[in-house]
Amino acid sequence: MADGTHDFIYFRRKFIYKEEMNVKPFTLVSTVFNENKRLLLTIDDLEAQQVKPSQIIITDAGSSDGTFETLHAWAKRSVTEILILQKKKCNVAEGRNLAIRNAKFDLIVSTDFGCRFHPEWLKSIVTPFNDSSISIVGGAYSVEESKILSLPAKANYVLTNGYKVVLNTSFIPSSRSIAYYKSVWQSVGGYCEWLTLAADDLIFGRAVLAQGYNIYLVPDPFVFWGRHESLEGYAKEANRYGLGDGEARVNMRNTASTIVELIFRYLLFLTLFFFIANLLNPVMEPWYFFPVLIFLPGLRSYYRSFRNWWPLRSLKYDWKVLFYSFMLIEVTRYNYIKGFLKGFFFSSPGVKQNAKALAHILR
Repeated sequence: MADGTHDFIYFRRKFIYKEEMNVKPFTLVSTVFNENKRLLLTIDDLEAQQVKPSQIIITDAGSSDGTFETLHAWAKRSVTEILILQKKKCNVAEGRNLAIRNAKFDLIVSTDFGCRFHPEWLKSIVTPFNDSSISIVGGAYSVEESKILSLPAKANYVLTNGYKVVLNTSFIPSSRSIAYYKSVWQSVGGYCEWLTLAADDLIFGRAVLAQGYNIYLVPDPFVFWGRHESLEGYAKEANRYGLGDGEARVNMRNTASTIVELIFRYLLFLTLFFFIANLLNPVMEPWYFFPVLIFLPGLRSYYRSFRNWWPLRSLKYDWKVLFYSFMLIEVTRYNYIKGFLKGFFFSSPGVKQNAKALAHILR
């Protein structure tokens, strides 16, 4: 660990592919809930890994779609030791902690089932541990663009700039692609089980950085995130993220900025409406509406979406996708803010107390 600071070290590809280097035994952990539709693809990807886990532990939260049975069938035929746990209605943090507590090996690799994996993913994320100074490795992730087919999915692809993950000092590794020693997990108290639905891996990453650990980063996006196809899916996801951030009292500055931008944008729209109405039935001089310029920052998200869309524009990403992205901005921002305010103001006394303790840790 560093003394009060943290560094991000980029993993050189030439280091990854030294075949003579052996990797340490490790346990792959994950959680799952009603993922039977995508489960077999995930299993196939894990079976095709160039480096196999020494053990796999999966916590099922009480699936009712056959996921639990599919996992057990896999465990019976696999040459890898696979342990399937079940804790009904547990949240993701509880499931991860339960799996890690039962892990046989000290090195832990975490992911989300339902993702797709490049055959070199596990190799890339565990090989750095041959360097004894490394305690935690984070990996980049992306999506399979060819699977982006629905209008909402295309619009979200535009909003996220093609899901390009920038590995810099603000990057917090997601637990869909991360590896660490149990001692790291223990030092931060594991994943925050008191959070209702989300933000547990964000808090885990921030707590790791607050303790001064160096994070080794693998820049290759070897994990591919399955994305929603419907507007409702993105709305629910935004609400879930907002709820987690509100409960944990994190990302408050970004949330405040989003709220201010939203207010400016609606004031701009309102002012333009009155301006047009005034042109049709003049009541005020047109120049009275010039102060509308102060509300232009309200279009910041629209401008970013246009800037992302411009190099993507094609038959697949046409003008319809651009305008739909504007609507998606409104829907996701509204649902995120609603979730954040609920988590911040209306969480239980226990959650609020844990959030205060967390703020002290993160400082």
